[in-house]
Amino acid sequence: MDAISFVLGVHSSHLRSQTLKDMIYRPSALQAESRSNGARRAHVMLVYQTSTGQEIRFKRIVQQSGQSEYRINNRQVTYAEYNAALEQENILVKAKNFLVFQGDVESIASQNAKDLTRLIEQISGSWELKEEYDLLKKEQERAIEDSAHTFNKRRGVVAEKKQYEEQKKEAERFESLVRERRGVVVQYLLWKLYHLEQKTAALEKEAGERRIAAEGASEDQLQLEEHFRAARKEQALIHREKTRRELQIKKLKKELENHRPNLISIQEQINHLEKRIEQTGATGERLKREHAAQAQEVNNLNQSLSKLNKAEQDYEASLPKSGFIKGPVLTPDQAERYEQLKQRVSILAIAEQQQLDQLERQRKLEEENVKRLTSKADEFNLRKHQLLEDERQLNEDGQTLVSEAQKVSQRLEDRKKVLISLAEERKNNHLREVQLNENLQLTLNKLMEAKLDQRESERESRLREGLVMMKQIFPGVHGRLVDLCRPTVRKYDTAVATVLGRNLDAIVVEDQKTAIDCIQYMRDQRMGAATFLPLNSIHVPAINDRFRNYTRGSRLAVDVISCGKNVEPVVRYACGNTLVCDTLNIAKQICYEKNEEVRAVTLDGTVINPSGLITGGQTNSQAQMRWQESDIESLTRTRDKLLAELSDLNKRKRMGSAEEAAKSDCAALEGQLIVLREEINTMEQKLQDVRNELRFVEEQLMNSETPYVQTKEKLDSLTQTIQGVTASIAQVENKVFAELCTEIGVSDIREYESLRFGLPEEVIERRTQFATQRSRLETQISFEKEQLADLEERLSKLERMFNDDTQALSHLQTELKGATERMRQLTEDLAACNAELHEQAALEDEKQEAVDQLRVKLESKGRDVEAYLKDMAKYEAEMEKVHAERVASFRKCKLEDIALPFLRGSMDDVIFDESPSISVDTQDTSSMDVDEPSQLSIRSTDWAVEVDYTSLEGEAKEDPSPARDEKFKDDIKRLSDAIDDMAPNMKAIDRLGGVEVRLKEAEEAYGAARRATKRAKEEFVKIKKERYARFMDAFSHISSTIDTVYKDLTKTDVFMNGGTAYLTLLNSEEPYLDGITYHAIPPMKKFRDMEQLSGGEKSIAALALLFAIHRYKPSPFFVLDEVDAALDNTNIIKVASYIREHASDDFQFIVISLKNTLYEKAKSLVGIYKDQEANSSKTLSLMLDAYQE
Repeated sequence: MDAISFVLGVHSSHLRSQTLKDMIYRPSALQAESRSNGARRAHVMLVYQTSTGQEIRFKRIVQQSGQSEYRINNRQVTYAEYNAALEQENILVKAKNFLVFQGDVESIASQNAKDLTRLIEQISGSWELKEEYDLLKKEQERAIEDSAHTFNKRRGVVAEKKQYEEQKKEAERFESLVRERRGVVVQYLLWKLYHLEQKTAALEKEAGERRIAAEGASEDQLQLEEHFRAARKEQALIHREKTRRELQIKKLKKELENHRPNLISIQEQINHLEKRIEQTGATGERLKREHAAQAQEVNNLNQSLSKLNKAEQDYEASLPKSGFIKGPVLTPDQAERYEQLKQRVSILAIAEQQQLDQLERQRKLEEENVKRLTSKADEFNLRKHQLLEDERQLNEDGQTLVSEAQKVSQRLEDRKKVLISLAEERKNNHLREVQLNENLQLTLNKLMEAKLDQRESERESRLREGLVMMKQIFPGVHGRLVDLCRPTVRKYDTAVATVLGRNLDAIVVEDQKTAIDCIQYMRDQRMGAATFLPLNSIHVPAINDRFRNYTRGSRLAVDVISCGKNVEPVVRYACGNTLVCDTLNIAKQICYEKNEEVRAVTLDGTVINPSGLITGGQTNSQAQMRWQESDIESLTRTRDKLLAELSDLNKRKRMGSAEEAAKSDCAALEGQLIVLREEINTMEQKLQDVRNELRFVEEQLMNSETPYVQTKEKLDSLTQTIQGVTASIAQVENKVFAELCTEIGVSDIREYESLRFGLPEEVIERRTQFATQRSRLETQISFEKEQLADLEERLSKLERMFNDDTQALSHLQTELKGATERMRQLTEDLAACNAELHEQAALEDEKQEAVDQLRVKLESKGRDVEAYLKDMAKYEAEMEKVHAERVASFRKCKLEDIALPFLRGSMDDVIFDESPSISVDTQDTSSMDVDEPSQLSIRSTDWAVEVDYTSLEGEAKEDPSPARDEKFKDDIKRLSDAIDDMAPNMKAIDRLGGVEVRLKEAEEAYGAARRATKRAKEEFVKIKKERYARFMDAFSHISSTIDTVYKDLTKTDVFMNGGTAYLTLLNSEEPYLDGITYHAIPPMKKFRDMEQLSGGEKSIAALALLFAIHRYKPSPFFVLDEVDAALDNTNIIKVASYIREHASDDFQFIVISLKNTLYEKAKSLVGIYKDQEANSSKTLSLMLDAYQE
């Protein structure tokens, strides 16, 4: 069976041998001369006679290497041609429609529905399309998925485009409303400024016309009055100039304070860069020396390699002249004699030759061991040299790092001393400031309690209106803290209000500048007192997470307050680590029993302070007794005194930037020191590793010396033994080849062989030496070049670092020079301003004396100067109010970047006072003039600007009424409300263009995906139809045939119709994807599954299936291998009868069987036996037609 399958091209995996070379017959004993016969092989030849009588000889040969050779009519062909020739005769190798292996009947009878489908697929040829079907199906699914993905992407881009178009319209409408509101605001400000200027002019005119009242004024008195008024005017101008100088001095001092930390930082950076450049330069010089030495080493090795190549070339050129390549030429007879004598020598010296082969193998092994040990020793020596160099390098780098760490440590100590002094100074100032603020807060609280019943409702109303205006004017105003946060649960309302306390009504702003602007606005508008919390400068205490789940019934106050992300710092600042407890007992347990120094607040508002003091209940401020007028005046003086001292303290207090710079420097130096120490530790660890490895390498070198000596001695001993054995073989050769050597004129046959067939040992040895030296040099050159490249890379990095640091140092030095020059200029300007300030102060004092003298003279003349001064104060107050409104208008323009039309100057020429006060009672104007220049001292009329009122409508110029003001405010509010209600995406216009491009790309991708899907679907449908057609063609034929075949195999004289068999598809649309069920019902039996049939019934059913399958594209012969193994005699007779009935001249059955009941029904018997002499198989045939049954 294996021979038939083999010659018909069946793969070796289906045979009893996994590899083809195992099928070659191997005799137990081989002749001695057979060793030189070459590779053995085996073959099987099949002679096939066609219906026309033509014979075709199929022959398959297997070589000893396992390769197959195919021949048709003794002509060598490829496997494809061989298989095609078989397929022309309807012999399908892949489907195996011509044979049934032993055991196939049982496996077919027990196979599942899927296996039966695969069998029919192989028979029908649809299996050949499976791979292409699966591939095209995956491509179709992938194309459908890509099409769906691109469609969804396109739909998403379309929706995005629609959304952006709507957002674009909204953004355009928003911009239109903003422009409209800005225009209305400009008109409103122009209207307001215009009428303020008109009012200022009217007040100045009225004040100028005011005279000192007196009875019967003389000419001298009138002149004296004019002098008095002129002196007061000059005094006001001098005071205004003095105030300008004070403001300028303040700005110069602030700029100086801001420049000092920058100057210190630049100097520190310069020092650091100078030290790093020095270190980089030293390291670079050392690397240059190492690079030069390494380059010289590589150059020397290259020269040695060049010399070696030259010597090898010279030696090879000298070989033809040396006479090594020469020798006599044998005649054909002599050559034949040479071969015969060579065979004779092999027989006579077979023992010596075997010994020599064994010794040669041992010598090669020992030579390899010697080379291995030598190479290993060379590697260890090379590694030792590298480790020594690494040790030296690590020592140098370690010393450099230690030196740098000492320098950094010294700098760190110096900066820490500076930091300690700065911190001590800040601490003292802070303690004094805290004490002053506490006293000031107590004083302000008493003042507020005294005046609360008089102005609480008015203050609340004005503060609320002012807060709305400030939100419109200043974009950084968020609102009151009580409006920005709320308790998470209503039960915490009282507790949260108690926790927040005085900060509950504080106004949250973005930064300190916004707070200053708001305070200035409140001053200008006389709005009252307010506390501001700037987000960018408040100190937020660290929250102790230990208190979050400290005990049941308590939680951090910050965790029970809900607020936006932007105001979280303010809430954390106001709450700190305060705990909210459900009951007073829980609060006492935390504060007293567990001794936690925290502030605890209960739900009813009871407070346990960190000091242990318990406060609770509500105070009725209305029940407090009213303060006497004298007490209020005393408190007012105390407040003014505290404010003055705080202002003086703020002047003398150093800015915190120097301390922050010192802290930053200390942190940086500590980080640098940590990195250096880690590098030193790493360097020491590396050095220790290198030393350990060096000791290990030295030990290995010492340990490898003894094996090398022993192996060398063993190699020398083997060489001597080989020489002895070679001499023995040479004696045999001399004796056998003596006559032939005499004829060809050589001393011995070895001389002839060396001259004709090989080079002398000397040449081979010399060439080996050349190759060994070249390999060693090339390996060493490669290693040294890697080291050189590493040095070049390190040197290049150092050079880049050196250049970058040099450029940075040059830039910093230039920056330092500019900063120093600026500091010098600021110092000079400050000195000049101080001198001018003293001069203006002296002039003011002189002018004040002159005014006092004129006042005394006027009073002596009977003039009512006090009434005049009161009237002037009234006019000045009115003018200051108008001036404040004008300043507020210009401030609004500058903060909101509103472009007013100017005939002269610009907004840069407008001067504002940037007061640092955060919380000031603006109701009392006396509290604003404590050693600080006020904006009120610099009149807006002093600005070098002139507003252009040509764009203001004539009707608006003529109407200064409050109704017009309300109309402007209503229009602005209407537009602001409309703008606030909108949430436009201002980037929609820019992004719409990108979305349109993406939509175009998505549509193109969708179109391409649809085309690809259509193409993939068409290709898949085509292959699907072809696969379906092939499968159904075979299935239909087999399904219509199997019942007839089964009836023929199961019918008897009693049951002439036999049994019933049929096939059922589990998937009618694509049957090859699911199984096929096979049911066989023997005669007189009920329907049962195939597994419930007996062994014989299964075998008959399986044979019926096999015969039905074979009828589809039948081969000219059918080989059955012991298909009757599980059948009884009755069924065997039925099968034999079926075979005899269907056998013909065009269809041949070849049955392998061990049962006489079957093979006695055959037409002829064929026996196979082994021919020992021919070493091949032979056949015996017996025709049974001549014998009667």
